[in-house]
This record gives sequence, C-alpha cells and structure tokens, in this order.
Amino acid sequence: MKILAVDDDPTILDLLRDCLTSSLGFDLVCADSAEDGLAKIDEHGASFDCFLLDIMLPGVDGITLCDDIRNMQAYKSAPIIMITGSRKHDLMDTAFRAGATDFIFKPLNGIELGARINMAGMLSDSLRREREAAHTLAELSGLMKVRVEESFDLNVVGVDDLHGFENHMLRLPEGCYAMSLFAVKLPQIRNIFEAASPAEFCRQMGLVAQATVAALAHEKCFMGYAGEGIIVGTVMGRHRIKPEEIQKDIEDILSHDGTAARIGGDFSADVTVKLVSNQRLWSGLSACNTLRDFLGRETVPDSTSTDRTDGYAELADGL
Repeated sequence: MKILAVDDDPTILDLLRDCLTSSLGFDLVCADSAEDGLAKIDEHGASFDCFLLDIMLPGVDGITLCDDIRNMQAYKSAPIIMITGSRKHDLMDTAFRAGATDFIFKPLNGIELGARINMAGMLSDSLRREREAAHTLAELSGLMKVRVEESFDLNVVGVDDLHGFENHMLRLPEGCYAMSLFAVKLPQIRNIFEAASPAEFCRQMGLVAQATVAALAHEKCFMGYAGEGIIVGTVMGRHRIKPEEIQKDIEDILSHDGTAARIGGDFSADVTVKLVSNQRLWSGLSACNTLRDFLGRETVPDSTSTDRTDGYAELADGL
C-alpha cells in the first residue's frame, strides 16, 4: 500500500515512518508542505493508494490540498485521511466537503492509526478491483454494443458512475445534512442511442456531464451517471437550488458546443432538470435510497447503522 503523508511536523513524519514500515507492507512517501506533496504526486503519478494530510500546513492548508487531490481524475475516490489537533465541527465539516474520507486526531495513537490505515487499505483494495473491472471510456468506445440503461464512468471529473456516487454519499459521517437532490435527464436519449455509434453515445453523455459540472461550478456537489441518460446528484447546503436556471445554463452550454450538435442534432441540447424531493435534511443513506426510488432501483441495504432521517420531515420542510 503506497501512502503519501503531508505534515510539517518532523515528529509526526518520524512516527509515521516508524509505524508504516515496508516490512508491514507499506510504501510511505513523506512531504512537509502542500506544494511538496503536489510535487511528489507529479513525480510518482497515479501510484498512491492513500493520503494522510495535516490540516494545518504552512502556506496552502491541508483542506485545500485535499480538494486539489480529489479533483484529480486518478484520485477522485482514493482514501484521504486528515490529521488534526482540532476537534472543531466546522473545520471537520469543511474537510469532508473538500473530499476527506476520515479523520485522525493528534497526538497520534499507534493502535488507532493502524486501524484507520487498515480500513483505508481495504477501501483502496476495493476501489482498485472496481477500477480493474470497470470499462474506461476508450474501452466502451470499442465495444460493438453499449446498453442505454448502463451506468458507467463518463471520464468527467466531478461525475462518477452510480456506484461511485453512492460510495461518496455512504462515506459521509453519521448524521443529517442539508442538501438538495436533483436529476438531469436527456429525454431523447434513446433516439441518440439508436442514431449514434457507441463512441458518439458515450461522448454525448460526457458532454452533458461536463455541461452539468460547469453549470454547478459554484456549488458543492456529488454526481453520478445512472444510465438511461440520467445524472443524479446532491447539492450540499441549506439554500434552495433553482432547477430551471440550472437547466437553462446546461442548455446554453450544449447549444454552443459544435460537437454536441454533430452527435445529437436537435436532441443534443434537450435536457430537463428537476428536484427529486422537497425534503431538506438527509443522511447519506436516505439520499441514496430516495434517488434509487426515483430511478426505480432496489434500495441500498444498511448493515452498519440506522438511518436517522425519520422524524426530520417537519424540520426539513421548515428550513
């Protein structure tokens, strides 16, 4: 398991070197600043399985570094564990919004550190197997047949497949969050599917995904392509999103894209955006299951915790 640790405290880095040794199966790379960490990523490429980031770094802080790593295509699902001496809820919430997977608090406890790293290792192994099993966009383009109902990775930063989206939501810490659930759909997707080659079909969905990301550039979002020309997602925050404005922005972007016009003709910029529910407070699990109900899919089994959104409906309606 290859780990990049970024911390400006030499004592912490020495402790990590003592705990995460090669004899235990770890390949530890250390950096003392965000800039040094990014340089290490450039040097080693997409080879890291996990990241340990101190929140309080000189210059660029750890939360910004976390966000930078999460926006890299190779690491959009990689485990990122934040190291901090603070227990302020707003600081942790900001880090989770930037894409953090877990926290570990200073002073570091060897047993806790080992448990968190082992958990991250299991997640990393699972993600690696998933990547090996998944089709890339280039592989999909070479197939003779692509199913229109299939959920797959569009190779667009900010949009996962449905499984990757749900992984993000289910990794949220236990509790309820203010968020809006939405769906973006191409009503003419079957016409595009029948008229286009597999490569053109994948390219069209990629263009819609890129336009959706651009239209929501100022929001904190999680999104996933669910198949059937539908992108589902969540916008984090208490404010109410305006589907009609988002739809207009997406249509404007697509209508000015010559590639979209060549692929889909009059269908290419025909999108609809809608709120899936008026409820405002959700756990990660309840958000996933509500979106699955919207898509007509089986709900996500919960074997680890109890969904706590029951009884919050009135509170949600009042926010």
